[in-house]
Amino acid sequence: MSLVRAVRLGKAALALGVVTPAVVAAPVPVLAGNTNFLNGGGPPVDTIDMLFWVFVACASLILIGVGGAILYAAVRFRRRDPDEMPRQIHGHNRLELAWTIGPLVLLAALFVLNVVNVGYLRHGPNPASAAARQEIHIRVIGRQFYWTFDYPGGKSSLRTLVIPVNTPIELSTESLDVIHGFWVPNLGAKIDALPGIVNHAFLEANRTGTFGGQCYEFCGLGHDQMLITVKVVSMSQYQSYLQHLPASSA
Repeated sequence: MSLVRAVRLGKAALALGVVTPAVVAAPVPVLAGNTNFLNGGGPPVDTIDMLFWVFVACASLILIGVGGAILYAAVRFRRRDPDEMPRQIHGHNRLELAWTIGPLVLLAALFVLNVVNVGYLRHGPNPASAAARQEIHIRVIGRQFYWTFDYPGGKSSLRTLVIPVNTPIELSTESLDVIHGFWVPNLGAKIDALPGIVNHAFLEANRTGTFGGQCYEFCGLGHDQMLITVKVVSMSQYQSYLQHLPASSA
């Protein structure tokens, strides 16, 4: 290898070493604090996190298994001499059966796990449960470039949603102009707000605090200003908050 080429490779390696950590670290501020879906603030996002880690674990095991088999075969059965024919293996019924049935069983298990949890994530607790009977219904309206929230009793708030802790919240989302997207990563709610169509989402927080969200559909020049603030308070604080809210204009 020439000296010039060696220097160029060294510079490329150095650049890669500098750029790669920067690229990896770039999303960290976005995932920091209370916008990190891996730092759940309630049962829905905890369920999403569980599904996420199960799929990551299964995918990692498959990657290691397949990658390991490829590396083993590349080393074990490599041609050691230009005139040598590597040892050939013609079929292995048990092995072929294993790698056919194994993935089938794994995919079936993951499918069942999804089916069991998707109803809860979409609709909230079972209607027959005590938790479902305590649900609070809130109307979410998106417009360029802010959100309004209509509470029971005809009360309304602007940009900030206040909910009680440990209480299922059913959100009905809609838009008065273009397509918007309501998303609070730390609480698990992600749903389109569409003109003329009412969608439904479910969220619940198991700890008090302030959680951030945003519109995830590009909706115009003010899209970056269309943020969401969710404040989770005690039930008594929530009821007191409603008493001081103005009536909805809708």
